[in-house]
Amino acid sequence: MGTVDKAMGVLGLFTVEEPQWSVEDAALRLGIPASSAYRYFRGLADFGLIADFAGGRYVVGPAIIELDRLARRTDPLIAAASAPMDELALVPHNEKVVLLSRLYGRRVMCVDQRSTGHHKMTVSFERGRPMSLYRSSVSKVILANLPARTLARVHHEDASEIAVAGLGETADEFRRNLRAIRRQRFFISYGEVDAGVVGIAAPIMSPGGDVFASLALVLPAGSTHEAEVDALVSRVRDAAASVTENLRRTTAGSA
Repeated sequence: MGTVDKAMGVLGLFTVEEPQWSVEDAALRLGIPASSAYRYFRGLADFGLIADFAGGRYVVGPAIIELDRLARRTDPLIAAASAPMDELALVPHNEKVVLLSRLYGRRVMCVDQRSTGHHKMTVSFERGRPMSLYRSSVSKVILANLPARTLARVHHEDASEIAVAGLGETADEFRRNLRAIRRQRFFISYGEVDAGVVGIAAPIMSPGGDVFASLALVLPAGSTHEAEVDALVSRVRDAAASVTENLRRTTAGSA
């Protein structure tokens, strides 16, 4: 493992649950000498990625905020999805959230969202929060379109989590379930992450033809009637297709 990997390992310690770290605590958690941890802390602090908050307790630094602003303004996916998300947010429901998410290693991360209405609906999947690759419509429409070799590997390594998520007790069931999602080009989840919430998601393709993101409409379960589900699915699929087309045009225009 190189120096950069080790420094990123230190940065990865900072979470909502554990937002402050000392050099000593980080060294103990990572199983490295305190001198090495100090070197990584100093390097990260020099770049503003972490900052000494008080008494040697470090927190995430201002460079992270700068990078977030840069991502919001320059990420091609966010730019391509802006108008389709605005359009999808016009769906005639008083309470709704529109989520734009992308593959993030072996997880999925929300990178943008729209929220309308004054509602009590709990949507814990928000911008910057990683989500399991096996739970929710947002993740499953991406998972279903990953390469067969990748799917074989994740099932080998995460078979129990996949079974709990209802995606299949065996590798064959897993493949069949994902094939069905891939063919219909959408997935609907009911309370998989947050109780009382319905999520309708469709895949987004990169200019290279790989599914790497998804667009989802999230509604309170009580406000979603069975008779209108087909129309909502169509709206989500059309919006996701628009994002895919916008990405293609952006790439073609810069060639």
